[in-house]
Amino acid sequence: MKKLYSFALLALTMGFVFVSCDNEKDEDPEVSYTLSISLPKADSLYLTKNLTEKDDFEYYYIDTIDINPFRLFTSVGTWNVNAFGFGTTFSSLTDTVTGGSSNNSAITTKGVKTNAYFTVSAGGDMFGLPAEISFKDGKAYKAKECYVTNATYAYLAIRDQNVGGYGSVKEWSKDDQFKLTITGYNGEQETGHVDFLLADGLDIVSTWQQVDLTRLGEVTKIAFSMSTTDVGQSGMNTPLYFCLDQLTVTE
Repeated sequence: MKKLYSFALLALTMGFVFVSCDNEKDEDPEVSYTLSISLPKADSLYLTKNLTEKDDFEYYYIDTIDINPFRLFTSVGTWNVNAFGFGTTFSSLTDTVTGGSSNNSAITTKGVKTNAYFTVSAGGDMFGLPAEISFKDGKAYKAKECYVTNATYAYLAIRDQNVGGYGSVKEWSKDDQFKLTITGYNGEQETGHVDFLLADGLDIVSTWQQVDLTRLGEVTKIAFSMSTTDVGQSGMNTPLYFCLDQLTVTE
């Protein structure tokens, strides 16, 4: 039987971040950490105000969000500090109608247990902005589970070919797929990966789905990559966005 071990409340610029810890009361205690957030207002979006470090191309300001024990990478555009770039941010946005990269909302409009969630923008490796979560203490943790769903940007691009008035996406068919791959690393060594289909043919995920991560084992970071069958001359056309919540690890 699990007993609540502790509850840490961390204040951030816009609101609060909650990390819960459970202590398994047996001969081998197991403490778990779950990444979960709650914001005081609807339609809030966290954008870093730390405008000191830039990527090598000077396109983005790079920063980290530390939520014990998790470390997330985030960024805003140097051309527009009010625009989320690559990496991860969190919000309570509720817009499921507007297409385009400026809409960072989840198609669910809320998190699994709270009003807020994490939005991940992949594809920023060349700018030093990996879509990954590590641990600020440098320790290895056992991956347990997370919940994922589609970001509104990707969902509307697939369902309605709506990317906000620019770009090009195909008309989705029963043979198309949009896949999230979650990979574990312990140091530089890959420990395993889990695939999850955010769109399988005309079945497009619109609710929070639990993903078992135990096959990743002990990890020092968890990386996220995405692939799609909608590929053009310039690369993948489907927006490489998804939403994440309730990532749980144990020690």
